[in-house]
Amino acid sequence: MDNTGLKRGYLELQDYREDYPCIYEAEKEKLLELYKYRIKFIDHVGSTSIKGIKSKPIIDINIQTDDLNDFIKYTESFIEGDIYTVKKEPTLGGDYLIRKEEDGKVKAYIHVYQTGDMNCITSIMFRDYMNSHVDEARRYETLKMELYDKYRDNRKEYTFGKDKYIKSVIALAMEEKNKLIKYK
Repeated sequence: MDNTGLKRGYLELQDYREDYPCIYEAEKEKLLELYKYRIKFIDHVGSTSIKGIKSKPIIDINIQTDDLNDFIKYTESFIEGDIYTVKKEPTLGGDYLIRKEEDGKVKAYIHVYQTGDMNCITSIMFRDYMNSHVDEARRYETLKMELYDKYRDNRKEYTFGKDKYIKSVIALAMEEKNKLIKYK
């Protein structure tokens, strides 16, 4: 994960990098090795999973597990340490959040959900919609840049500023999916 990551709490947007999928795949393999059968599904999400748009240089990963309590106990007993740390405060999405930190930088956010959690599913739908609708991805990038210019020193406000837009895109993705199902 060279050249990725930010100091905790900092905000910086960088151009899309063609190696983001490879960085994700390498981290995925490490997580599958660490957690073995506890991972049911694992996905690259967040802005680094959307081709061609600026993003924070932090890889977002969604994990779905059939037994979230076991996953949490295992993480806190055997995984949490110098590299993987658990966010103790509640998250906006209701996920169990693990940070991967190296060299004083957050390199990845690992969002863990009970299998089938709607917040997890909608983040995947958002990614897929953005990657199949380039014009919408560009609008998202423009919004991110405007928010960055306004809130570069306030990461929470930057994140909150994207919320309404993200929800509107998820609604579009659901509508599109429903149309596809209806016509099959």
